[in-house]
Amino acid sequence: MTKMNKKQLLLTTLLSAVTFGAAAVPANAQVQEDEIVVTGSRIKKKDFISNSPIATVDATQFENTFSINTENLLNTLPQTVPGLDRTSNNPGNGSATVDLRGIGANRTLVLVNGTRMIPFGQNGVVDLNTIPTSLIKNVEVLTGGASSVYGADAVSGVVNFILKDDFEGAETNVGYSMTDQGDAGLLNIDATIGANLDNGRGNVVMNVSYANREALFQGDRDFSEVALFNDGNGGLEPGGSSGTPNATAFSFAANGTFNGDNGLPAIDNGNGNAIFTSDGDIRPFVGSGDVNDFYNYAPVNFLQLPQERFTLTALGRYEITDKIELYARGSFAQNRVDSELAPTPIFQFSQISLDGNPFLTDNAQSVLSSAYGDGVDTDGDGIDDTATGFFGRRLEEVGPRQSQDINDAFQITLGLRGDLTDTWSYDAYFQEGRTVRAQTQNGNVNRGRYDQALLLADADGDGNVDIDAEGNPTCADTSANGGTVGCSPLNIFGAGNISEEAAAFINTAAAATAEFTQTVVQGNLSGDLGSLRITEDAIGVAIGAEYIENSADFRPSQDIAASTIAGFNGAPPSGGAFEVASVYGELSVPLVANLPFAERITLDLAGRYSDYSTSGGAEAYKIGGEWAINDQVRIRGNYNRAVRAPNIGELFAPIAEGFPGAVDPCSAAGNPSAAVAAVCIATGVPANIVGTNSINTISGQVRTLSGGNDQLNVEKADTYTIGAVITPDVIEGLSLSVDYYDITINDAIAAFGGSANNVLDICYNNTDFGGAGSQFCDVVTRRPGGPIEFISLSDQNAASIEVSGVDIAAQYAFDLGDKGSINMNYLGTYNIKNDFTPFVGGDVVECAGEFGTTCGEPDPSYRHRVTSNWNKGPVGVQLGWRMSGSVDDDAGEGVNSVDSISARHYFDLSSTWDISDQFALTLGANNVLDKEPPVIGDNDEQANTYPASYDVFGRTFFANLKTRF
Repeated sequence: MTKMNKKQLLLTTLLSAVTFGAAAVPANAQVQEDEIVVTGSRIKKKDFISNSPIATVDATQFENTFSINTENLLNTLPQTVPGLDRTSNNPGNGSATVDLRGIGANRTLVLVNGTRMIPFGQNGVVDLNTIPTSLIKNVEVLTGGASSVYGADAVSGVVNFILKDDFEGAETNVGYSMTDQGDAGLLNIDATIGANLDNGRGNVVMNVSYANREALFQGDRDFSEVALFNDGNGGLEPGGSSGTPNATAFSFAANGTFNGDNGLPAIDNGNGNAIFTSDGDIRPFVGSGDVNDFYNYAPVNFLQLPQERFTLTALGRYEITDKIELYARGSFAQNRVDSELAPTPIFQFSQISLDGNPFLTDNAQSVLSSAYGDGVDTDGDGIDDTATGFFGRRLEEVGPRQSQDINDAFQITLGLRGDLTDTWSYDAYFQEGRTVRAQTQNGNVNRGRYDQALLLADADGDGNVDIDAEGNPTCADTSANGGTVGCSPLNIFGAGNISEEAAAFINTAAAATAEFTQTVVQGNLSGDLGSLRITEDAIGVAIGAEYIENSADFRPSQDIAASTIAGFNGAPPSGGAFEVASVYGELSVPLVANLPFAERITLDLAGRYSDYSTSGGAEAYKIGGEWAINDQVRIRGNYNRAVRAPNIGELFAPIAEGFPGAVDPCSAAGNPSAAVAAVCIATGVPANIVGTNSINTISGQVRTLSGGNDQLNVEKADTYTIGAVITPDVIEGLSLSVDYYDITINDAIAAFGGSANNVLDICYNNTDFGGAGSQFCDVVTRRPGGPIEFISLSDQNAASIEVSGVDIAAQYAFDLGDKGSINMNYLGTYNIKNDFTPFVGGDVVECAGEFGTTCGEPDPSYRHRVTSNWNKGPVGVQLGWRMSGSVDDDAGEGVNSVDSISARHYFDLSSTWDISDQFALTLGANNVLDKEPPVIGDNDEQANTYPASYDVFGRTFFANLKTRF
């Protein structure tokens, strides 16, 4: 069936639905006085009456915590593991994400008013910055698969932002927050205006908001101003990068010959590397201790990314007739986020002019000739004309690396809905969206021009560098070579020695544009089967059809596309498109009513069939229900078969590079056993450098090459939830729910082997799947002489993921008479399992209660969020308690200086005063007790900690003035 024919078929179905049938009501619409449809179904009720575990966060929680960016509040929910947020400088891309159960933001479906929010890029993930906080009525978070209702991506759950569509009047907010150190400021200004139309037949709401977030640097906090390493004795010491402003010479040569037993001749100090001095001389690199030669890159990195955001949102609805309501939503968001890293470190094999080089002392020329010499000594003075070696240089003279992302998101929804009969309704809509990301990069360096500027002129061919009358050399090749100015000699030997002309020559501007578009056409019917019933309650029905078209395009500038830059990662042009047509339906069947120990038993069924243009047909279905023993105790449970189709990036992305953290098992840091050493030698590592510092990974990172796979199929997930809801009469005002969840994803799409670290571990330590000649060792490419050149990773349907745990939710409200009222809410999660298996038969990576280089973000075994509210008349006070349990290093005890992170408790306090009907003032402080984050070494994410999981700002005050008319 052609693409156009699929569209025609679906549009015909939708028109038929409008003409002859009835559709499911939107997720927040009222069916009858006490029946509403919420996230996860088109015929269910909400919260403690829902048959699926749903946590609801209302608008007051955003106000009481001054969560101008929605992810700041969502990341405190125990069902989530923090994704990208305001601290995500490296890694980061200017977006903010939500990750339910910690199994990937691409497995969490984000909705607005029950319809899909436009994704941010090729990975299909939504940037939460595009959602206006001040327009949120509430957020419903459903955990567990919901693909039978919403289609692909709803594997771990759904986050549904429900916006105000019935607002009348005018409201403005002006708020500001900053830390008690007077920094990390955030200004928010928004205005909402709404009006009812034609005696209540319609409503129009418009919201405009502006937010400006100030930069905060890692150097502004004591715990992050110095990059820390493990000292090998259970403590921490100053660390950083071996790419220094003085330039570092590493001990392996391009021809594979190892120079010396443990390092460069004449300067061996046991770690195998050397560093240049400001006068061009060379000495041993000091690689440990409180005073060492590592470059401290931390101070100039952002701890809070600066942001400027503007959003404009409009919603409208109008009853054309008693049976037809027109509704629409339009939104635009522009989000500018900058990131900043330390100046570019360049590491590569380079040929340098040696004999007579005025940038090097005679001693340095002699040492480098002995270590790296190319074997040609034209004048016979014992110094080779040129040398080829592996050098690292921090290019401070070029300036910091800066990335400026401007993300524009547009989306419009237009639909018709209404009642055909007293029990049947319809809903049909068209939705179109587009996101455009424009990125500019400063501080990159062109690798080819860098090498060009290192080779100096020798016009007379005597083997010595030519020096002009002023004592200056010139480039052997003086062309611009694609640059904006001609070649100028590059003196990398010593800090501050690169001239302005040379810096301008090697510097290169880079830019990229990414575009994502999505079209959704959907028609739904909902109602009941009338007299066809088992009990006095009707059988609820919802059916529908949906067509989705996704396309993406990434257009980088030439240097990025060709990966000829040092600084930011290179990435070639990419893009693609796919479409999916689906039909689906739901039944809610009351089986028993008003019997002893069975006040109500209901069976819920749902199914969906989807036809993907890339991977063919896939089914998703659900079986669930409830058993209400009485009006105080209710048992609920669900089984879902959920699916996730591969996104455009996973399908079509070409080979691109990355630099994740990893340890080479053959290096000193890997501490290889005799068995591992044997594999190292068999895979090309010279025997005399196995276990030495000479092949430690550069800055603790390895280069990876990865790309898409157009043969990928859908992921399949089995999700289970079973629990109880208790509302005891003996404790009036108490509601309690306990739910067990289990999500198992088979054929999960993941990089080959799961990660670079895991590939290395299997290659060298796993006797069943690794060893020389295995597929895991074959993807590890080493340079001549032993160091890792790159690891090839590619996506495939080979992994499996399993998470399980117990969610507990409680609400308790009671009246204090003339002293006001109390409302308490508790959300907690016991995390039993978070397992990742990279391939069938592979070792299971267990991440529940872990953190580190393999598992990443801390995933504690227990975490909770508790709020207690006291209200009396115009005054309200909220105390919040966020708790994140202890976690252990996934590398095991004794490997890193910090084996575990203890539990963290954060308390937030706020108060709201309705000064009058027109004015309300909110004052508050987050992290009232000024709890500092845990400080760790090599096993951190950034800033010596995990800043998305642990508060890195300290006590933060905020104030907001609301006006209402």
